[in-house]
Amino acid sequence: MKKLVLALMFFGFLMFNVQSAQATYEPWGFAIYNGTKEPADYAIPGATLGQKTGRASCKTVIGIVNWGDCTIKAAMKNGRISKVTAADWEKKFIVVYGVKTLRVYGN
Repeated sequence: MKKLVLALMFFGFLMFNVQSAQATYEPWGFAIYNGTKEPADYAIPGATLGQKTGRASCKTVIGIVNWGDCTIKAAMKNGRISKVTAADWEKKFIVVYGVKTLRVYGN
């Protein structure tokens, strides 16, 4: 019984720290499933979305192991875009695995 209580306390502590750490720079938080889309903090007022789309992704496992290049520069390269007019985020998180994709629009 003590092992079970200690294991539950450790898991609770881990989840609290993962959510706290991510809340400072990531709006993912902890959820069993998260499939959201939101605007990035990059837009040129009055600009159209453009004809091309580029994507760059980062991945995470419980917020402890993170990898990938989800920068605007990587998304521009993947979409062969020279001028970015807008960007947004797409996030998918299922239990312990998550993918965050930056999508840029431009010409």
